[in-house]
Amino acid sequence: MSKTTPGEKVLVPTEVKAGAFPGEMLVTVITDGGPISGFARENFVVKKDNNQYLMAEVKKITDEKLTVKLFGSFFTTTGVADLPRSTHFLKATG
Repeated sequence: MSKTTPGEKVLVPTEVKAGAFPGEMLVTVITDGGPISGFARENFVVKKDNNQYLMAEVKKITDEKLTVKLFGSFFTTTGVADLPRSTHFLKATG
C-alpha cells in the first residue's frame, strides 16, 4: 500500500462469518497480539477480489506496524489493534 497517514480509512484483511442478527457479521482480524474477534455491521465489511476486508481508521504509524481502530464491537479489545506493516491493507474509498 502507498503512504498512509493517521486518520485515513483503510481496509484490513479479515475472516468473516454470519453474525447473530441481520446486517451483522462475525469478524476475526489477525493482529501482532493474535487474532481478535467481534461483530461489525455488514456495511463495514468490503468484498474485493475474492477477499474480505474490515474498515478501520489509522491511529498511529511506525516502521514496523500500523495501529488502527477497527469498526465494530470486539470481545477482548476496544477495537484498537496493532497490525504488521506487511499486512495487505487497502485504501478505503468513498
